[in-house]
Amino acid sequence: MDQVADLPPLAIVTFGAVLAVIFGVRYLGLAQGGSSRTNPPTGAAQVAAVIVDPKALNEAAAEVSGLSVAVHSLTEQVKRTADEIDALREEMRVQGAGGVRNS
Repeated sequence: MDQVADLPPLAIVTFGAVLAVIFGVRYLGLAQGGSSRTNPPTGAAQVAAVIVDPKALNEAAAEVSGLSVAVHSLTEQVKRTADEIDALREEMRVQGAGGVRNS
């Protein structure tokens, strides 16, 4: 609690506003969930299944597959970058350990 008291006033106000938004959204979500119907009509699902175009569904699946490949590529790139940063950090640590430190 002492850490929060040491913050600047703007940070405390922002923190309070964020907490208010979080609790407000939670409360409104619970209220919305309580007022919703528990059993949706079964006819709506059957109609939606008939309306869906198989060609559009196949195209969407292909797009999702392409996005998966792009995300995998990006993930590999981030891993390589993280490895390079680790190597740089280790090199800086080794160079810093041999030199004179200013304390």
